[in-house]
Amino acid sequence: MQTFEISLDELGVSQLYLNQRKLEAVREKYMAEDFVGFDPLPVYDFGDGRKVLTDGHSRAFVAQQKGQKTITVYWDNDPNTTGKLPQRMYKMCLEWCEQAGVRTLADLQSRVLQAPNYEFFWLERCRRGYNLITTRNKAALDKARELAPDMTLYGTERALNTFYFEDEKGKLYKHYDGELRQERGDNF
Repeated sequence: MQTFEISLDELGVSQLYLNQRKLEAVREKYMAEDFVGFDPLPVYDFGDGRKVLTDGHSRAFVAQQKGQKTITVYWDNDPNTTGKLPQRMYKMCLEWCEQAGVRTLADLQSRVLQAPNYEFFWLERCRRGYNLITTRNKAALDKARELAPDMTLYGTERALNTFYFEDEKGKLYKHYDGELRQERGDNF
C-alpha cells in the first residue's frame, strides 16, 4: 500500500454527518500519551479529480480540530469501494453531500449528531438509499418520483410501499399509505 500526505483542507467527504460518541472515542485516543498517529485513511477519486475519504471521517475531523494540517492517506482499491454497487452507493452519498453543501471536513462541524440521531439521519438514510439503487422496478420508482415532484427521492423500503423524500431545505418526508408526511421534525 503506497501512502501519501494530503492537506486536510483538500480532502473531500462522503458522508453527511458524524457520530458524537465516535468522535469522543477518537478524541480520547488522540489525547493518549502513547498516541503516535492514525493509520493511513482510504481515499478515492470518484471522477472529478478530488480525493474523497471513503472511511475515517471521524479520525480526519479530530485531526483537523487538533490543528493537524495534513494526514496520511492511500488509494482505496477495496472491492467494497470499487465494485459496481458500492460505486453507485458512494456516488449517491456524494450527491447528498453536494445538495447539502457538505464538501470538506470543515462542513461537518455543524453536522455532529448524538448516536440515535446519527443512526436515523445517516445509517437509516444509507439503508433506504441502498434499497433505492438496488430496486429493479423502474416503473415503481418513476411513479414514486411523481408523488413529490419538487423533492428528491432518496430512498425506499424493499417492498416499495414507502418512499422517502428530501426537500430543498434538507427536511425529510415519508410517503406511505397515500400520504406525504414530514419525518421527525428538524434534521438535528
